[in-house]
Amino acid sequence: MNTELSRNQRLKFFFINVAAFASIFLLLGFITLQLLQSSAYRQTDLSLTQMAKNTHLIQMEINRYQQDDPFLAQPNNQRIEHGPDGNNRFNSQIILWSKDGKILNKNVLGGRFTELASLSLDNEHLDAIQTLTLKNTSDVTQKLSFHSYTIKADDQDGQVAYIQFLANTNQIADSMKTFKTILIVCMVVFWLISIGISFYISKMNMKPIMNAWHKQQEFVENASHELRTPLTIIQNSLQRLFTKPEHTILEESEPIAQALNETRRMKSLTEDLLTLARSDSNQLVLQKEQIDPSIFIQQLAQPFQEIAEMEAKHFVLENFTDRPMLIDEKRIHQVLVILLDNALKYTNAGEMIVLQSELSSDNWLIEVKNNGPSISDEDKKYIFERFYREDHSRSKETGGYGLGLSIAKQIITQHKGKLTVHDWLPKGVVFQIRLPLKKYHQIDKKI
Repeated sequence: MNTELSRNQRLKFFFINVAAFASIFLLLGFITLQLLQSSAYRQTDLSLTQMAKNTHLIQMEINRYQQDDPFLAQPNNQRIEHGPDGNNRFNSQIILWSKDGKILNKNVLGGRFTELASLSLDNEHLDAIQTLTLKNTSDVTQKLSFHSYTIKADDQDGQVAYIQFLANTNQIADSMKTFKTILIVCMVVFWLISIGISFYISKMNMKPIMNAWHKQQEFVENASHELRTPLTIIQNSLQRLFTKPEHTILEESEPIAQALNETRRMKSLTEDLLTLARSDSNQLVLQKEQIDPSIFIQQLAQPFQEIAEMEAKHFVLENFTDRPMLIDEKRIHQVLVILLDNALKYTNAGEMIVLQSELSSDNWLIEVKNNGPSISDEDKKYIFERFYREDHSRSKETGGYGLGLSIAKQIITQHKGKLTVHDWLPKGVVFQIRLPLKKYHQIDKKI
């Protein structure tokens, strides 16, 4: 992936993350403000509606107006608490309106009337909470906020036509304004922090993409290199045959055999590449079936025992597994063939190869050991990577491509198991397979 494409993709991730964080913060802020505003004014609005239903309170206000006595008190046995502060009505007022829109109880309101001088009657929105903003005549720079609830009066004399209940909400409004300021500042600060987080996330998002790209590029380069050699040999062998058209097949059996041998090696390589490609795209489907592991291991080990005997190597089989297993027999067979084939290749005459199969805790434990050359700790980190060879010259002699252990690792991983490598002291290597047994318990109960 070129630098320009990588940078553009990273910027795309960055702007997507920034936009996502901004959307989340805006939505969160909007919801928070709506909920807070609704809850902040709920008690005030409830108080106004309760006052409008309090007939004794309304009648007392009318009596005060009629008797022009602002200090007229309600009898103790008729006192009904109202408003946010109970009987304390400093933050609430009752306005008596005439039909022509004049305030009747100016004298009863006293000094508070100066705050309400710009108030006008709104008889089109009765029995509903309204929000009002009035100018304070004593301080033009100050605005007064109220919640209002107006009802039609039931006055037999006909003087009072409408009754308006007001509750001052300046304190609530100031608190809301302060909260909004704090919320906006916090949102901006955290959004700026989210920009840094978005940059980091976009960088992290690009890492697996770049790693996958580099692995794919390396895979293609290695595959091309490995295919080029057998193709070149085949081409040279065929071209040589054309230079000697009068020769018989027997006379040119050596280049023909060489071409056939390279064809087989190339076929094996392409099959391995296809297996890896299917595994990468999750197209490698396991065909699991119930098997007898004791018979399976015995039959698998037999040809390798014969080869080891022919090469004067000691092959030891320790087969202690007697529980039925549910596996993809073909794939596990492929894994063990890879491990045993490597063990034979990297041991000399007189050295030992051990294939051990047993049950350990909740795992089917299979180990392939040999006391041939050890593998360095550095090589252990990369030994399961594709096309990796611990010894390049030796791998070429044995016909290896560095794909076998990678294929084995992927097959075991698809079985939800683990394939690891460690030293076999004092000298040698152990490849250990652990396959979980949890999925096999039901089978045991049926047998």
